[in-house]
Amino acid sequence: MSLPKASGAEVSLDRLIALGSFAAAKGVTGRSHGTAGGLSGPRRGEGGDLFDLRPYQQGDDVRRIDPAATARSGRPQVRSRHEEVEETMLLVADFRSSMLWGTRGRLRSVAAAEALALDGWCAVLAGARVGVLILGDSDVDYVAPRSRETAMLRVASALARAHVLALDARGTAPATLATLLGDISARAAPGTVVRLATGLDDPGTDFGPAAAALLRKCQLGVLLVQDAVEIEPPRGIFAAQLGRRIARGRFGASGSAEFLENHGIPARIVHAAQPIDEQAA
Repeated sequence: MSLPKASGAEVSLDRLIALGSFAAAKGVTGRSHGTAGGLSGPRRGEGGDLFDLRPYQQGDDVRRIDPAATARSGRPQVRSRHEEVEETMLLVADFRSSMLWGTRGRLRSVAAAEALALDGWCAVLAGARVGVLILGDSDVDYVAPRSRETAMLRVASALARAHVLALDARGTAPATLATLLGDISARAAPGTVVRLATGLDDPGTDFGPAAAALLRKCQLGVLLVQDAVEIEPPRGIFAAQLGRRIARGRFGASGSAEFLENHGIPARIVHAAQPIDEQAA
């Protein structure tokens, strides 16, 4: 299916919401979403897989007495079942100024928002709780994880709103990714699946230890957003305006994927130039 049209410089709320129908049309199977494996989180009650029967003891909940097992054994039997897992995914959007550019199709920040929204819809449709953390140059916007479609409507609204603010706020000094990983770790519950959509610009000298600490607590996976010039660098020398000066140089192939691999962080490449609905066509 095709999504509503929008400018490649705009995080369209209509497109983010329409990705819910797109995800449903693709079909959601299992409980694993993308690069970081299955979801996990706090336990929330009894599931349906029987794993234990034992004689009734004083103080047991009489509602757990299994009639069939009781009839077979001649004495009350109490059933215990596997606990369900309340699955949680935290979407993390890098909207720092280094993400607000693109040479073809979409800004990298727009590609990041749409890739995260698709993962979020898939997670919600599979029964997970989803929230979002949005990283700007000077602030962080956080929407706590919740369940059902209303959670993704809140996430989509936050992404669209934050992107407008990020475009207006360019020029402030951004934090490094290492600093921002610490903020993710402070907010995410143990076992949370974290989806970080970023171009990996300015990771910081402490990125390795920060990533290792987050990996010990959460299931971190990176949606590595790359522009066309990062995937297939053009030949020749080009001029670019950097602040008040003009710099000349060549484009080189991105080493971000190798960098993440060296730090043991699973990653998936997101092509900024190719919209999601065109990728599936």
